[in-house]
Amino acid sequence: MKRTTTRALLMISGAAVLLLTACSKAPEGGKHIPKTAALVFTINSKQIQEKLITEGLSVDKIFEAVQGQDSTNEMTKALKEAQNSGVDLKGDVSIALIPGEKGKSYATAVAKLDDAGKFETFMKEKSKKEIKSGTDFKYIIDGEGMIGFNKETVIGIFSINQGNKYDFTGDVGTQTPSGPSADEKGWVEVLNGLFHLKADESVGTIESFKAVQKEKGDVSFWMSSEQIYAFNPGTPAGVAALVTTNIKKLTTGSYQTAAVHFENGKITVNSLSYAGKEMQDIMKKYPMEKVNIASLENYPSENVFGFALMNFDLRMLGDIIKLMGMDGFANMGLAETGLTLDDLLKAFTGEIAVIGSDFSVVSKASEWDSSYKVTKPEVKWVFNMKVGDKAAFEKVMNTPMVGQMFTKQGNEYVPNQPLGELAVSINDKRILAASDNGLLTSYADGKSKVKLDEGILSKAKGNVMSMYLSVEKLVNNIPAEEMKLPDSVLNDVKGLLKDFTVATEPNNGSSQRSTLELNFKNENQNTLVQIVNFSKKMFAYYSAHKKEQAAAWGNDTMVTDSTVMAVDTTAAPVAAPTN
Repeated sequence: MKRTTTRALLMISGAAVLLLTACSKAPEGGKHIPKTAALVFTINSKQIQEKLITEGLSVDKIFEAVQGQDSTNEMTKALKEAQNSGVDLKGDVSIALIPGEKGKSYATAVAKLDDAGKFETFMKEKSKKEIKSGTDFKYIIDGEGMIGFNKETVIGIFSINQGNKYDFTGDVGTQTPSGPSADEKGWVEVLNGLFHLKADESVGTIESFKAVQKEKGDVSFWMSSEQIYAFNPGTPAGVAALVTTNIKKLTTGSYQTAAVHFENGKITVNSLSYAGKEMQDIMKKYPMEKVNIASLENYPSENVFGFALMNFDLRMLGDIIKLMGMDGFANMGLAETGLTLDDLLKAFTGEIAVIGSDFSVVSKASEWDSSYKVTKPEVKWVFNMKVGDKAAFEKVMNTPMVGQMFTKQGNEYVPNQPLGELAVSINDKRILAASDNGLLTSYADGKSKVKLDEGILSKAKGNVMSMYLSVEKLVNNIPAEEMKLPDSVLNDVKGLLKDFTVATEPNNGSSQRSTLELNFKNENQNTLVQIVNFSKKMFAYYSAHKKEQAAAWGNDTMVTDSTVMAVDTTAAPVAAPTN
């Protein structure tokens, strides 16, 4: 068997979890993943399977759809083989990245076994490799990958080469062997350690990991910022060593988690950020404020397709830079301007609003040849940033570099050169920029009001950061001829997604919550089912289009009829739920 087959086995098994129908016991989260992990993904197969079953999407039906297009499809073959491999495809799968010492950084995938004997037979037949014995487990090595198993669990580990894979002598580069095949004894020790992790050695004892597991998301994500930085290879010296040490201070105890929920009509991602002590101290010193909702409400349009609002003290960035020991370099770079880093960070605040509206794609005569038409996107927008300390702001505006660009007239700083269609208004209270002068004037007057769904506005209020993007407004305003898709496919594309929102709450002292929502236009069907059905139809179109292209180039004999499946002109009917 090729190396890629062994390497991909567990990943394929993880994908198959999304397709198989059955219930399983809750997994022992993190039991075989060390607490030094940098990233951990977990798929809650039981919930995913139940959501697919409700809409009649069994694995057999999905197999039939794929095979109907290409009976030789490699994924189809692999999934069929995975069904008979002895791996418990009904159970959850965890995938993790582990930084290690002495070049032993690796990715690991952990799954349960239904039948260890069946799995051993499967591996012997497919790999043609020797099955070896460890302490109380067996294993197989293939290049930079190793798969070990006992009666209950299968663990795959795959070496991540962090440094230069080549040793150069003269003009000849020779690849340096790495991974289990080059150091079997060392990697067997790694595998043995994963099978016999003590409770306090596993990621399952970290509070942030336990919290995201308790949320029971369909998919969960956990990341340690400290361990992510541990992937940085080499031993830095001098200034680099100082920066490395200080970054470690900043990342120690810092974690990010997310739980993904596939619901009817929307995908919800609940995310938590846990800051370490150093970062928490900075955040307490400069607490983030709630967004200025008026900066959005004053936007004069009923066709807003997106916005981003945030509100934080820029001096927070200054303390982070100082903690990293980089403030001296920043001040050296600013020396010629007569400014310091503190001047810049005091001059402005992080109260920022960026708003866009009236997106369209229009056809215009080319600037180079008026007889030639070109299509280009057009959009109206406003950027609004609040000024902080007035004295620091005036110092910035009076520097030679800025002074040659703007002249102060009354309370306004006026551009010295024409800016084309771009409009700018700067005073000691705020900096405004807009796509045109009319929009800027209307926005600055504050007499007009934006027209947005109340649900969108309510999500923005009371948060320290908020984002919104209307997918349907963007997609619907792209001409069909530009998308170059048949009507049946174009209707599916335009009929799938509605909008996307992100809201970040104030820090509660130990963590900060963000909620992301991806809303679908069909609110009555589970989004996972919608994604599967949409993917099937897109694959059908791709296969048919590929055959048409091959035929147009006279290569139709290279594409068999089995690769083609007619593209439906209507949404595929939902099968009756199975018991």
